[in-house]
Amino acid sequence: MLDQDYPLLVGTYSDLDALAHQPYAPVPGEGIYSMVLSADGELTQTSVMPALNPAVLIPAPDRGMYAILETIQQNGSVVRYDVNPDGSLTQNETWEASGKSTCYLALSPDEDNAVVINYWDATIDVTKVADGVLAPVHQSFVQFHRPEDTWRQVENREDHWGNRQVGPHAHCAHFWHDWVFIPDLGENAVFQYRWDKANNKLIPELHIDFAQGSGPRHMAMHPTLDVCYVSNELFNTVCVARLDDSDPSDVKPRLIPFEYESTLENRDQVSYVSEIKLSPDARFLYVSNRGDNSLAIFSVDPKDGTLTRTGLVPTGGKFPRHFSITPDGKAVIVANQDSGHLRVFDRDVESGDLLMTDEIVEIPAPNYIRFL
Repeated sequence: MLDQDYPLLVGTYSDLDALAHQPYAPVPGEGIYSMVLSADGELTQTSVMPALNPAVLIPAPDRGMYAILETIQQNGSVVRYDVNPDGSLTQNETWEASGKSTCYLALSPDEDNAVVINYWDATIDVTKVADGVLAPVHQSFVQFHRPEDTWRQVENREDHWGNRQVGPHAHCAHFWHDWVFIPDLGENAVFQYRWDKANNKLIPELHIDFAQGSGPRHMAMHPTLDVCYVSNELFNTVCVARLDDSDPSDVKPRLIPFEYESTLENRDQVSYVSEIKLSPDARFLYVSNRGDNSLAIFSVDPKDGTLTRTGLVPTGGKFPRHFSITPDGKAVIVANQDSGHLRVFDRDVESGDLLMTDEIVEIPAPNYIRFL
């Protein structure tokens, strides 16, 4: 039993041909699905808001929600919604990004600026925020560290599928003290910027190299330790990195990798890590494996944040692109993209173990889950 009923939103891919990747979902979705997970573990759909490929859902400062709309056919966009008391959405303004395949938005600590990431061409946008409304872009640049004549922009989806590291592909952004970290799958690096609060800009400092071919994707920041976790999509590993805020005026690496753990038993199989998430109490880390179709479970050492893999649980479907943990930590919902359904798991708060329940709901091409 959960502590209460939990409303949630589920993003789905509505135009599979407009994506950089190639979902094999049976049918496309319609947009953003409003749902409720009841205290007894039953999922119910309540409404749908039509949208083009809402790939990521980020809470807005005004208790609303941003939906990042992903496409390579034109520049991406961010739509802001009001979340109504019944969990349905009311659409507000649409904001246009400077690049394609827009995939992430990170608010500054004061929630007065946002960094928006465009995966396809590694364009980084910075914009001011007022009452949740995104202003026009006031800083935009392409992120890369290789000499310009040694990399190229992929031309189309087929080119991208076979050549994911011929050029940069930024994935997400995370603010930490005076810095912002942006992993880049194409450049095998995490880029480090200083956040210039006075001028609302990113100042490039350096990049932290990861192993060639590893493909850094997403990050999870520990809430109490100076530690973060970076998922390596192409190597199926999690990197544990120490965070360093000493001598803040110096330009030096603030993210120092020191441990790598595999998310799979068989590293030779075709699989790609996707979502990475800490439990609400930060005692466990979970990573989804697309291909192996599993969730890897790691226990987190409370002193230094190091990891020990304690489980590998099948997700009961294909290509688990995303998952989310209930605020009470007692359940997990997995979005099995290519099976077109959500599956509910009971979670043991003490051991971190997951047990698949009988609750399964058909949602076409699900890609993101956000509890309200």
